[in-house]
Amino acid sequence: MISAAPPPQDPQDARSRVLEELSKAEYDDSPGFIAWLLGTLEDWLMRVLAGIDGSSTAQAGVAVLVVLALLAVAVLVLRRTGLLRRSHPLAVAPELDAEPVLSGEQLRSAARSAIDAGRTDDGTVLALRALVRDLEERTLLDVAAGMTAHEAAARAAVPFPDLRGRLQRAADAFDTAAYSHRSGTAKQADDLLRLAEYIAESAPDLSTVEADGSLAAAGTSA
Repeated sequence: MISAAPPPQDPQDARSRVLEELSKAEYDDSPGFIAWLLGTLEDWLMRVLAGIDGSSTAQAGVAVLVVLALLAVAVLVLRRTGLLRRSHPLAVAPELDAEPVLSGEQLRSAARSAIDAGRTDDGTVLALRALVRDLEERTLLDVAAGMTAHEAAARAAVPFPDLRGRLQRAADAFDTAAYSHRSGTAKQADDLLRLAEYIAESAPDLSTVEADGSLAAAGTSA
């Protein structure tokens, strides 16, 4: 059993721990951004930890939780801004509208080949791109430049409302495969590809479309 780290003694100690964690190899060492982020965290820590002298076990526990929460925020910011480096780069482009433009069928075939070859992250990315491309070919989805997986999932759920939960999980799997330092699982990749195949063969529910008949508008307002 791994023993828990001792609680921080003061705001400076807490700041040092955050700095030490963010300086590990998996994080980008961009000095300007890190300095700004640590300064912001330090200001917050000093306000939250003011008056905590470490004599109370409960207070020490709260201090540890605060540090962990701030560290989670830091990692989230680094990941969303692209400063969190992947340890396993993709062999395929993660953009939903990446060039060259392939058909949904071609992308599904490429996804299956990647999964069978053990490249689960590539397969996951290709499977969602296949799903999005298929909906675009059927004029059920208007893919905008820079569209995120979750935005695409929300819009795809308009013509396929019963699949909303599966689409959101597919977007989560895509984000893990495309942007996280962790790898997705083979099951996630296979489930996403099966979802893409199912949607390709299924008729949409057009009853949820707004009165003007615009799926894009309906998806935006979802």
